[in-house]
Amino acid sequence: MSARAGGFVLAGILCLTGCGHARVGLSPDTLTRLEATPGGYLTGPVEGFGTKPAVLNRKDFIWALDFAPRGGRVAYTRLGNKAYHVSVWSLDAGAAKPDGADARAPVMLADPEVNAQQYDLEGVSFSPDGALVATVSRSGAVQLFDAATGAQKGALATEEPLVSVAFHPDGRWLAVGSAQGLVTLLSVPGLAFGAESRLHVGPVSALAFAPDGTLYSGGWDGHVRASDTPEQSLRPDVARTHFERRGGFAAVQGSLNGGPPVVLALDSRLPGVVLTTAAATASGIDVAFLKDTVTVPGALGNTVARLARAQTLRFKALVLRGVDVAVCDACVPQGSQGVLGTAFSDRVDTVFDETTAEAVLTLKGGVPEGTPEVVARGLTPKADFPFPAHVNDVTVDARGQRLGVAFSEEKAERNRKVYERERKGLEDPQGPWNAGALVDAGSGKVLRKWEVHHGVVSSAAISPDGRSLASGGWDKTVQLFTEAEPLPRGTLEFGWSVRRVRFAPDGRQVGVAAWTPQKVTGNQESDPAAMVVGVHYASPAVEARATVAAPPAVEATPAQ
Repeated sequence: MSARAGGFVLAGILCLTGCGHARVGLSPDTLTRLEATPGGYLTGPVEGFGTKPAVLNRKDFIWALDFAPRGGRVAYTRLGNKAYHVSVWSLDAGAAKPDGADARAPVMLADPEVNAQQYDLEGVSFSPDGALVATVSRSGAVQLFDAATGAQKGALATEEPLVSVAFHPDGRWLAVGSAQGLVTLLSVPGLAFGAESRLHVGPVSALAFAPDGTLYSGGWDGHVRASDTPEQSLRPDVARTHFERRGGFAAVQGSLNGGPPVVLALDSRLPGVVLTTAAATASGIDVAFLKDTVTVPGALGNTVARLARAQTLRFKALVLRGVDVAVCDACVPQGSQGVLGTAFSDRVDTVFDETTAEAVLTLKGGVPEGTPEVVARGLTPKADFPFPAHVNDVTVDARGQRLGVAFSEEKAERNRKVYERERKGLEDPQGPWNAGALVDAGSGKVLRKWEVHHGVVSSAAISPDGRSLASGGWDKTVQLFTEAEPLPRGTLEFGWSVRRVRFAPDGRQVGVAAWTPQKVTGNQESDPAAMVVGVHYASPAVEARATVAAPPAVEATPAQ
């Protein structure tokens, strides 16, 4: 049997797979134990979806979704009429009914604008305490928002388009993954550089931390990699930064006084460091009030430029203090925002790695004496699990023992071929690696794989107990599986592609992010695009999540 529920088909069929157990909601005793257990979650075979989902959005393209580990909140990124937003909702408006539906509707807490429409907002993550929401964008920006008010709490512009994000269990560090395979650890809330490693070739499609701090990353290159994130002393004398050849110069990105990134050409013919007026202003220099001047030689003769003394240049962990910066638009080559002359090359050695298009910057003479030691999270790869398919999503269970992985035989790229196929109503094929799977986190062994979806499986959410999986795909469905059964225990059908599926931390609900056919008339509402639906278990028990000891209050802070 199936029932229409708000524009999508909800099929939570009791005996779809010949089951012998009755499908039940939570008993009052189980509900009481769950609410009384800090970090508690349900365990046992899932039996299907609830019948009263809470629909949060019916009109936007929803890209990513995440539950708060604590605090009863959910966040999703949406493409609005003029910009991308991150929407934060409270799910604690009322006590839960036995079937998993809330007694009162969820309440939107915040909906701040994040960035312009041309930059997809593909990643969102809650901090462990539920107080912050992090987003990453293909603009290269990382942003932190207050989960209750939507106020911005931090922002950083990085060098590469970003597509994935996850908080470390200690809440003091954040991992971000780029479209070019780079994984970077940043401090919270300062967003100072901690460590980085190019773990994948192509997009880092997913990042997920186990309770012990192990970071699992998935990529379109067909790999899931496990990395340790130990606390260690940060080396502030070396930095690897992206470089390009522009107008006959090698150009790198850095920042001045903690400002936005600036593109700086390397040219030892100039004696100092030069910025354009716009770049200097964006970096906090009040150009009009500068009193000192300096003569800067150029191709057309000498130019008298205003001089800002004792500025601070940063290239990730490498910091140069006491740098005098000249402000001169005519002295900067086209395509750059500044020039690094002999004042830079006298202090820094530069070696170019053409294979990775990175410049390795090393401070001559090492770190100056008296520089305080900075403790940061490191990033040390320790295991590589290759698969004969593209990896689109990775999640970790509450014990850190199993992974939920989404695979596809074709890349999850929405190209002309895909749109033509959809326009003609052609169904994508099933296949052995168009699948969601349970994978052993220690060995990478596939424990159970379900090949039900047609085409790309975009998301795979493992249940907290590691026994069940909710998978979503471009075939417009979400499927609910449990490890002992070959067929789904429940199915949700949507109006268009499913982008993200996540289990709530206690296992009682599943959240779904999807695209919906957009309407330009009336109230513009269409099929559900963001929703939360209850999950039924057979004879559920309650387990306590392992606690993570908080480390000393030490983080890498931005140098001034």
